[in-house]
Amino acid sequence: MAAGPYPANYEDDLINNRYMEENTKKEDQKVGEASVLHTSVQEEPGIAILLKNVGIFYRRYAAFFFSKYKNLRKSKDYWALRGINLRLLEGETVGFIGRNGSGKSTISRLISGSLLPDEGRVVTKGKVQLLALGVGFRPNMTGRENVIISGTLLGLTRRRILESVDEIIEFTELGDFIDEPVRTYSAGMKSRLGFAVSTVVCPDILILDEVMSTGDAAFRKKAEERMEKMRDRTKTVLIVSHSPAQLRELCSRVIWLDKGRVVLDGKVGEVLPHYQKFCKNPDGWIEGNKELFYGENNGAQSLPGEGR
Repeated sequence: MAAGPYPANYEDDLINNRYMEENTKKEDQKVGEASVLHTSVQEEPGIAILLKNVGIFYRRYAAFFFSKYKNLRKSKDYWALRGINLRLLEGETVGFIGRNGSGKSTISRLISGSLLPDEGRVVTKGKVQLLALGVGFRPNMTGRENVIISGTLLGLTRRRILESVDEIIEFTELGDFIDEPVRTYSAGMKSRLGFAVSTVVCPDILILDEVMSTGDAAFRKKAEERMEKMRDRTKTVLIVSHSPAQLRELCSRVIWLDKGRVVLDGKVGEVLPHYQKFCKNPDGWIEGNKELFYGENNGAQSLPGEGR
């Protein structure tokens, strides 16, 4: 292990302290709950993720600041996702694309289990790992400390963590910054650290939420090369991105979300051209593709030949 400003048994103490034990118990509880979902999804062989009529809403409040009823509030439910029906298969690399606020990150958190739906059902098969910027790191702890804690929460044994620390740190290319608090890191540095930790584990379902859009071109290439190797070890990969070029290179299927619903679901070469035309002229695209945009199932459409 690389030398650092820590005593020889520092990593052992960090892994074994009460904080880690409490969080490990929470993770064990989640695994226990997930086993029920695992049994459910086995009823449909080849399905890694199943979403049935899934919806989640948030309550918004607006104040009448210019009224004599200043204390009065009105609430309005905002559906971040609604009527989502998807079957994601084992062995697929699926991209999610859409404008800001379309529900991409929300759906990734629902699949990972960090959010619960207000309606419908989310079923997953196997271990799910979500990697998103700013998720899971403790800002006042160093990068090295976060590597050890994150590895434990991901289910790695103490021996595996200690064996992997050097590999993880080398991949991040953070140098001496690995022993600085994570709150001092840039978005790109956090992305490197999170990606390196998460890809040491071999989950059944890996979700990457905008983590490959930060950092320099050299690191993105390095990350993409690791992603290619992980395809053989990970059953299903979900990539949330704003980059059509990235999804075109890495994915076999793309799902386009807009205002909390699925607009198109199909092959990369069929969905992305529609999305790019929509981004250039939304009103014009909708006018010429009303059947696709306002189709059945709240707009969710499979392009011809997909049969999804």
